[in-house]
Amino acid sequence: MNQHGTARATAPIDREGKMGGMAVMENGGRVGDGTPGRRAVSGLPVPFFEKVCYGLGDAGGTIITGLIANFLTFYYTDVFGLAPAVVGIIFVSLRIFDAISDPLIGIMADRTQTRWGKFRPYLLWTALPVGISCFLTFQSPDLGYDGKVAYAAATYFLLALSYSLNNVPYCALITRMTDSAEDGVSCQSVRFALVAVASFTVSVGLPIMVRYLGGADIARGYRDGVAILSAIAVVLFLICFLFVRERVTDTAASEEASLRVAVANTLGNTQLRLTFVMTLLLIGIFNTKGGAALYFITYVLNGDATYQALFFGTATIGGFIGSIVVQLFTRRFAIRDVYVWVNLILVAGHFAAFFVPGDMPNLWLVLVALCCIVLGCTLPLHFTLIQLADQYGEWKTGMRSSGMSFAFNQFFVKLAWALAGVLISTVLVAVSYRAGAGNQTPLSLTGITLLSTIVPGILHLLLALTASRLVLNRATIAAMTAGRPT
Repeated sequence: MNQHGTARATAPIDREGKMGGMAVMENGGRVGDGTPGRRAVSGLPVPFFEKVCYGLGDAGGTIITGLIANFLTFYYTDVFGLAPAVVGIIFVSLRIFDAISDPLIGIMADRTQTRWGKFRPYLLWTALPVGISCFLTFQSPDLGYDGKVAYAAATYFLLALSYSLNNVPYCALITRMTDSAEDGVSCQSVRFALVAVASFTVSVGLPIMVRYLGGADIARGYRDGVAILSAIAVVLFLICFLFVRERVTDTAASEEASLRVAVANTLGNTQLRLTFVMTLLLIGIFNTKGGAALYFITYVLNGDATYQALFFGTATIGGFIGSIVVQLFTRRFAIRDVYVWVNLILVAGHFAAFFVPGDMPNLWLVLVALCCIVLGCTLPLHFTLIQLADQYGEWKTGMRSSGMSFAFNQFFVKLAWALAGVLISTVLVAVSYRAGAGNQTPLSLTGITLLSTIVPGILHLLLALTASRLVLNRATIAAMTAGRPT
């Protein structure tokens, strides 16, 4: 409504930029469809302190996903003693359960109403379960081979479930903090700067802790190191719960949506469907590179524990810089366009890196730094586009189911975990990989190098092509904003 209490109508913009479709009242409801469409939006930007606390929530999540992406495959094969093919089967089989559980988590989050808010309380309720299940995943009980397989599957299942219960509401929380695209980018930039710090803590800290806490007993080093990191994650989840506020209210339609309607609304949103594919590709890139990193550092670059820490530290600092500087570009160019160009740059960089010899470790540190600065730009852009796609669905239908939207996105995140694990395992099997430096052959070294260069480059190309199909340009975002209270 404007200051005179009259409704202002706008119409959606199609791919060609033409106006058409059903008019939208400024309060979020659609003209003629009876949608109440009540949303209370704070005109004030999110305070910087709150942005930091919001980012700390994902810093805790990054500790968990960093352990999974960077260390779990290596831990399963080289410490726990599982075959690469078995690891791949474990990762994929649990995705069937996720296809059922994640949408249920989404609808449950959308229907949650507490004195603490809708999505925020899940950070309190799941903090300890996530920390405990992560600790159990990196235990090495003295079992037979079949017992180890069963233990790995059970603990990874508990970790995946508890992480979904935590992360689906967390990701949807941004839609309750702000409806501003500019403020959304700022929140995501701070978030992923802190994610970079958490990633540094995991990627650099865990190898050091394994070495000094475990000594010759690598399994004990992993156990104690993961225990410390899991405890830190629990504290970060609780800080996020305590200091983040929900200030955007739901439409009545969102509150009353059935599971069937919420699923149909989410899957019917063309922009969300594209972002799901983008999530699969982007997280697949991070997990493929992360899962292959220890193999690449250890066997291609011949790096010791000190070089591993330096390599991961360089990557993390690059990611931190990228997540901050990306705001300079989004102030001048459309978020979607920046995202496409960033990925095209990464395509060229990864293909070129394949031809850099492994006996130049210092040059590789420079390349890692440059690559990760550019790569660090992707995550703030990516999650802002998901937020905008969620808003796009409400703009089109008058109903918003943010929990369901991010539940489906979380499913594709975990599907990317699985596919990255399968991809790594498949390549290792194809090149006859055997653990130990003395067992590496030119074929196995080539396969490991492909996982760190050409394979991510191909995924970045697919990601750029997918993102280019989004209609979330500046004109569409302006029209979406015009259909809301200001």
